[in-house]
Amino acid sequence: MEDWQQWQMRADQIAVSLGAEVDGFNTDFFGDAGDATMRGFWPRFRDLKERVRTAPAIRLEAKLDLERRLRSLGSRAYKAQEVVYAHSSERKTQLLDSIEQVRISSEGVSAPRDLRGIRRSLDNIRQQFDSGAQLVPPDRQVVWDAWRGANQFVWQRLTDSWAENETQLRELVTAARQHLENGEGPAAKQAVGRFFEALRTRECKQEIMTALKSEAELIRREADQAESRKVAERVVSQQAQVVPAVDSWRSELERNRESIARLQEEITVLDYQFQSSESILEQAMVRGSLVDKKRKLAEYERSSKALLRRIEQSEEAPVFSMS
Repeated sequence: MEDWQQWQMRADQIAVSLGAEVDGFNTDFFGDAGDATMRGFWPRFRDLKERVRTAPAIRLEAKLDLERRLRSLGSRAYKAQEVVYAHSSERKTQLLDSIEQVRISSEGVSAPRDLRGIRRSLDNIRQQFDSGAQLVPPDRQVVWDAWRGANQFVWQRLTDSWAENETQLRELVTAARQHLENGEGPAAKQAVGRFFEALRTRECKQEIMTALKSEAELIRREADQAESRKVAERVVSQQAQVVPAVDSWRSELERNRESIARLQEEITVLDYQFQSSESILEQAMVRGSLVDKKRKLAEYERSSKALLRRIEQSEEAPVFSMS
């Protein structure tokens, strides 16, 4: 075989190989699983076009056919990109409008619960990035930057609100502790009550809120213990003054009855709040107070029954038990 014949066979093989590459190129971008955004199309297109141009001595008909096919693919890619970029631009505008509306809606909001709801709205918008018309990389970056800025803005407002509420709640707990240290048990318990009332509307970070609740409950228990010690000291003082024991029992029984009546009213109110609340956090706070009140009520009732038995045993006249 002559050299020119071998050279021609080699040129024909190159033409066939280039034709197969053009077929694969067409499938990669215009087949059923093709990339509609045409990412990576143009570098491959230019490389393939240059290789066709510089292919050694392939037949003119084959070269012209390859160049025609490449021009056709380039034209299709350009038109496809125009459509994709137009749809992407529309989708970008829609998402940016949604993000901006949510961001604006947060500017006048300070309640943590409402701000958390706004963050959920932003999360829903984030999930829409991959639905609808596909975003091309530049548009996606613009939308992502806008979403991240809005999310950070709302998060900062939420953390600022938490910090402000934490300061106010701490002030109430500090005041309760100060009353307790000054021996003002009732005032300390009132401050604790104000704390739990404020806790219903002044949300802060969960770990901070848990720590403050624990401290407030401890103060309330210590205040109760201080009151109990005062009662015991008062009884001892009365006995030292030779006050008849039955009179002391009657006085203590009367105080117990007043405490029982007050606790029953508070339990009724707390039970209504627990049943009518739709917030799990609020129910948890109310439940703690409700359990504590019922425990105290049971203690007063046991104490009252014991006092009644003592009074009955010390007097001949019958004493009627509490209803």
